[in-house]
Amino acid sequence: MDERVYVTGLGMISPAGAGTAPFWADLCAARGRFEELTPLYAGMKPGVLAARVPQAARERALAEVGPASAGTRHPASLFAEYAALEALADAGLTPGEPVLRDAVVCVGTNDGQAAALENLVAGRCGIEEAAGLSSHTLAEGLARAAGSHGPAFTVHNTCASANVALACALDMLRAGVAATAIVGGCDAYSEKNIIGFSSLQALGPAACRPFSRDRRYVTPSEGAGILVLSTAAALGGRRPYAEVKAVAVTNDARHPTAPDPDGVAACHRLALEQAGVGADEIGAVFAHGTGSRANDAIEGAIFAERYPKAAVTAIKGTIGHLMGAAGAAGAVAACLALRHGLVPPTRVEADEVELGLDLVTGAPRAVEGLRYVQNNAFGFGGHNAIAVFGAVDE
Repeated sequence: MDERVYVTGLGMISPAGAGTAPFWADLCAARGRFEELTPLYAGMKPGVLAARVPQAARERALAEVGPASAGTRHPASLFAEYAALEALADAGLTPGEPVLRDAVVCVGTNDGQAAALENLVAGRCGIEEAAGLSSHTLAEGLARAAGSHGPAFTVHNTCASANVALACALDMLRAGVAATAIVGGCDAYSEKNIIGFSSLQALGPAACRPFSRDRRYVTPSEGAGILVLSTAAALGGRRPYAEVKAVAVTNDARHPTAPDPDGVAACHRLALEQAGVGADEIGAVFAHGTGSRANDAIEGAIFAERYPKAAVTAIKGTIGHLMGAAGAAGAVAACLALRHGLVPPTRVEADEVELGLDLVTGAPRAVEGLRYVQNNAFGFGGHNAIAVFGAVDE
């Protein structure tokens, strides 16, 4: 049995707008779209920066997806379903067609439908408008949008969620559960998320600056990224973006928030082992790169020591931290990097970079013969998930 699994379609909605095209354009231009948040409580610092999906993109998504049957559509579902429809169209698929009827649907999220519960608790809506506040409705909505009656589930693994979802879908396709999967991550602006990060003193008036000497803050964001996966047997004549070589998932459970250096390093080793490639074969890495002191120091040291030929980039400096969708944004970007042979820059200056890693800055870097791209996603509670994508020969 041929166990190869390919990425055949991509969908994205982010602060750059609705679609993969504006997302990729902003990454390549290192164009950030950050704005100040209104403080949510008396002690919250003013001037905190975040990135939001613009209103025009929301309206376009709603026009594509349509209103929910209950008369409302929660933003996390809106983002996920729009990205899924774009990914399906990109893969040349029409919702409801035979290949999608038993498709696996798996979505990762951090906050799920938190906005619905927050609106209900704050008295901004009634119980009818808050219907569907369980995060399982994210997977149900994706399945309904695709016309799938196959396995549909949501995973919560903090900010590693999207990569964990990718690992689940990969295992199911390789096991023969289905021939197609719709997989990714989504998260929308959540008050509890903003308040939580604020209480950790992780938010501030400066944007995320991954791997820079003066890095200090995480910049929260929102959106969704969805990938369509296909087994080799179901590929047909479509040209895939990439082969999913491996997705390694580990959990350290050493500390509620701080990453564990040994656990992060072990996940890197496991991902390479499962992919059957060496660290010196990785041509590009989309780092987790939150801009926090601890995460970047641990990741950067691993890259500098073990990935001698990798061009490293951290897209959170451009689009912010999409929380549970962060790995999905990185996965979409990794596939586009393989398609175009380009690695977009990190939004910092070259002379700011510390830790001795080869960080792409300034302009996109062309990488000739790019064969393998790695995408990292880590989260609170010691969640680690690393995906390796491989180029597909024409």
